[in-house]
Amino acid sequence: MENTQIIILAAGKGTRMGGNIPKALTPLGNQSMIEHVMDTIESLETFSKPPIVVVGYKAEMIQEVLGDRAIYAIQNEQLGTGHAVMSADSLIKDSTKRVLILYADQPFVSRETIEKLITNKEDALGPLSIATAVIEDDDLFSNQFYNFGRIIRDQDGNITKIVEKKDASDEEVLIQEVNPAYFCCDKDWMIQSLQSLKNDNTQGEYYLTDLVKICFDQQHQIESIQINEKEALGANTKEQLAVLEKYQSQ
Repeated sequence: MENTQIIILAAGKGTRMGGNIPKALTPLGNQSMIEHVMDTIESLETFSKPPIVVVGYKAEMIQEVLGDRAIYAIQNEQLGTGHAVMSADSLIKDSTKRVLILYADQPFVSRETIEKLITNKEDALGPLSIATAVIEDDDLFSNQFYNFGRIIRDQDGNITKIVEKKDASDEEVLIQEVNPAYFCCDKDWMIQSLQSLKNDNTQGEYYLTDLVKICFDQQHQIESIQINEKEALGANTKEQLAVLEKYQSQ
């Protein structure tokens, strides 16, 4: 794990939260969402390298809260998750072999999942391992996960791509295996592949999830682990935050 760099994406404004602070600093219990993620990372016994936090909107507020617990990359324009990771590439050390990508607004990711995903990538032949979640609760799927990307598999169960909800067909929208967007990649492959991302989608953004299709098109096996619904939860609205608050108390 010492050759793995963690990146936390935290540049969002969080307009739908109704406040005027970075979404990453939205309170959940007695601390912000990003502090929950940081605490989990710092609980890794074999991990001492500070994460790279990609900041954007009111970056100084996040830097003030986290201080020297992290190093910071600036995403000056909100051009998608792929662009956010590209904003951090100059801070990744040459000695790094793998990059693990997490999100400030998904505070329930566990130490066990982080360790499992890194180990899965260490053992994999291909350049990419991802986490997926099968949402069995229909109400939770409709209210919390409906806008997540869908995991597309072939008839043999191999992951072929991730389709964002806004780009999904009527059939693909019904798929309840979703992408929490926890990726662990070979560093060199990731940086090279990010350069080939295109923004020809409904959002006009550079999607990190397009790395899955690139990996498949290169005929690499895409490894995956499955996580539970709680760990996949994120918050983009006050209503979704209320769901996180309910799960936190359980």
